[in-house]
Amino acid sequence: MLTEWGVCVGKFYRIGELADKANVSKRTIDYYTRIGLLKPIRSHSNYRFYEEDSIRILKLVEHYQKLNMPLDEIKNTIELLQSNGTLDCNEVTRHTEQIKEVMEFLEFEIKEIKPMLESLTRNQREKIMKSLSPQSTSLLHALLLLKG
Repeated sequence: MLTEWGVCVGKFYRIGELADKANVSKRTIDYYTRIGLLKPIRSHSNYRFYEEDSIRILKLVEHYQKLNMPLDEIKNTIELLQSNGTLDCNEVTRHTEQIKEVMEFLEFEIKEIKPMLESLTRNQREKIMKSLSPQSTSLLHALLLLKG
């Protein structure tokens, strides 16, 4: 726990600890700090300390990168999620459009993979389905149903 002026202010991590906890490099944390994705606090001796929420942010970045979202859009999305109700209509519209684009991409991917899945044996399909998370499996089933 980091304390300032004798007051406990929550769980904080040094850069190496955060890197280990989030399974990223210190260089990645430095870069994300430089572009404003992560916002550390500085100690009296100028060390950077990252709040517990930084782990969640790093996981969100990883998630959105898997969806091929550019870092500037990821930063905007994370800022939108952290805005605590101080949103304007344009921000919500932009975020909704991003979600729509991701959904359209997934729909396209499903159309492409459906014939491949149909050509597999039942055992092969089951093996693939078992490798997916329950949420991914549910999403895949839902998209397949929607696409007929």
